Amino acid sequence: MKTNVSTLLREFPKIRRAALAGEDVIVVTREGNLRLTADKPEGGSILGCMKGSFGHVADDIVGPTTTDDEWHPSL
Repeated sequence: MKTNVSTLLREFPKIRRAALAGEDVIVVTREGNLRLTADKPEGGSILGCMKGSFGHVADDIVGPTTTDDEWHPSL
């Protein structure tokens, strides 16, 4: 997409969406052309700020995780 500075300022949301969609935006100025591209965001962890807060979790649990003394069913 080619645009100029006036259109960039007037229609910035439209041009920003084009850049975020992966399209190269060329802004034509008197001093020279400028290329506007979007950087790809870094992949974040699903744990976010809790990363490193959890120890090893056993995923081979086959039976109940509580003893009969700890189990108090109520209906």
